[in-house]
Amino acid sequence: MSQAPIPHNEQQRLAALQALELLDTPAETLFDHITALAAQICATPIALISLIDAERQWFKSRVGLDTEQTARELAFCAHAVAADAPLEVDNALEDARFRDNPLVTAAPHIRFYAGMPLHDRHGLALGTLCVIDRQPRHLDAHQRQQLQHLARLTGELFELRLQARRQAEQSAMHQAMLDNAGSAVLVLDPQGRVLRSNPEAQQLLEHSAAALSGQHMPRLLVEAGQFERLCAACANGPQSAEGRLRTRGGQSLPVRLNLSPIRAEEQALQGYLLVANDLSQRDEARLRLQRIAAQLPGMVYQYLLRADGSSCFPYASAGILDIYGCAPEEVAEDAAPALARLHPDDAPQVRAAIARSAQDLSTWHQEYRVLHPLHGPLWVEGRAAPQRLPGGDVLWHGFISDISERKRGEQLQNEFVSTVSHELRTPLTAIAGSLGLINGGALGAVPEAMRQMLEIAQSNSQRLRKLIDDLLDIDKLVAGKMRLELQPLALRALLAQALQSNQPYAEHHRVQLRLLPGADCQVLADAQRLEQVLANLLANAAKFSAAGQRVELSAAPRQGWVRISVRDHGQGIAESFQPRIFSKFAQADAGDTRQQGGTGLGLAISKELVERMGGQIGFDSTPGQGSTFWIDLPLAGGSHE
Repeated sequence: MSQAPIPHNEQQRLAALQALELLDTPAETLFDHITALAAQICATPIALISLIDAERQWFKSRVGLDTEQTARELAFCAHAVAADAPLEVDNALEDARFRDNPLVTAAPHIRFYAGMPLHDRHGLALGTLCVIDRQPRHLDAHQRQQLQHLARLTGELFELRLQARRQAEQSAMHQAMLDNAGSAVLVLDPQGRVLRSNPEAQQLLEHSAAALSGQHMPRLLVEAGQFERLCAACANGPQSAEGRLRTRGGQSLPVRLNLSPIRAEEQALQGYLLVANDLSQRDEARLRLQRIAAQLPGMVYQYLLRADGSSCFPYASAGILDIYGCAPEEVAEDAAPALARLHPDDAPQVRAAIARSAQDLSTWHQEYRVLHPLHGPLWVEGRAAPQRLPGGDVLWHGFISDISERKRGEQLQNEFVSTVSHELRTPLTAIAGSLGLINGGALGAVPEAMRQMLEIAQSNSQRLRKLIDDLLDIDKLVAGKMRLELQPLALRALLAQALQSNQPYAEHHRVQLRLLPGADCQVLADAQRLEQVLANLLANAAKFSAAGQRVELSAAPRQGWVRISVRDHGQGIAESFQPRIFSKFAQADAGDTRQQGGTGLGLAISKELVERMGGQIGFDSTPGQGSTFWIDLPLAGGSHE
């Protein structure tokens, strides 16, 4: 007995055989019909569809034989596969290759064999369609031709079977996706009739699957002609629109419709996939929001700044009428009608704050004036949180409230403080000067018993004078009477000067001031007022630092701005006090027990000065770990060296 040689393409052949997913599968009627037909045409008792694996010959279908497989070295079919050609053996006992083969000398006692190779779509021989007899015989031309036809048909059925399995798997996957889509999904034919629906669609429309099947989609839509318009637009790709679906009970439901054509590549239109998302909850939520917003003072809104610089209010509560004198629909596409009502003196700072918030995604917070068409000038306060959207747009969510009454109260208070301050300043200056002369010995030696009391009086008069100076500064800032001369300044030199000027105060508290290394830049500011702000921040840092600690002054340019920071290593700012830190007369340890001096106006004045120089002031602090107060100011020319 001789064994069949191994084909030169054995690895590709075995891979193709595995890919068809035929081996060790149950019998299938389709293939059993072929073997039965082959046995009938060739008048043989045995017919087989034989597949040659690496170690065996396995029968996908068999007629007249009980054995499921044999060893490959015994297989007649292995010779046909190796030669990739039809094989006929009229009498195995007379063929040297097979006469001592156990399948010849013992059961099933093969004498006659005829096998036709079975090919896949790439032409690889995977096995044979063969007929076997226990008596010597010979095929006539007709039988041979029919056996060849059946072999070709079997190879094609292998491919069709695999395609059917893949389609069944895809269909099952699509059905699972359809059933678990989370939205109402309808599969339509090209005429718009429902072929399939998922449970969400059946629940939404209050129909069973059977009741929905065959329904014409235009009848389910409230708006006449909408489906036809969407289908026409689908020539350019999937379409989306809002519409209303009609339920079985006659209810009209708001939905978002997404219609996509179903078309295989270079094939005619097979139908449409319609996805409908229920918008009822969205509309209910919008109605609830409108009811809540109607009860709130002021205006609740969303403000959208597009990447091209245009803007709008996608949502604005009815309170916009009280703030800007506009209706919500007037600003839904373009915010210009509202922005035009900004007071000319405040509009630049409002726009600059919006730009900073968009760049840094920091909270926008502003107090500004609006020229209301009916109520005249109003003071308003706005606060909003930004959100970056795909494509570069920025969307703010916030509110704006009318603070005109509060501002009028502040104005009355400021006018009172200003009047009192001016009335006190002249006599206080005389008192402080007189005490200075007395303590300086201008009137002779001061008796020792009086010295301590006079020094206390002089110290307190100077402290009171500082308070009045701060009050007058606040008065000028609020009244707009303080003139600022903004000009390019060499920041490094200005920081060094501020450090030197405040060194004596720091030494009094036994605190070290240090200017950290950094690049120089040109900052746009008022030199005198910036020195005043830095003096306040450095004095506060020294005052609230423990003896032996260090206060660090630094500057870091970035994207058209420079951040000046003053960092201390003290106890930090209590969380309860942080929201009030820039308020007038606010002190963290206020009361009779406070340990540090001060008027409580320094940070309020600093905030006003920094904002009037076009900048921002803020702080970062963790209780027990120190604080960092920072100032952001514009760079001169928007660049740095």
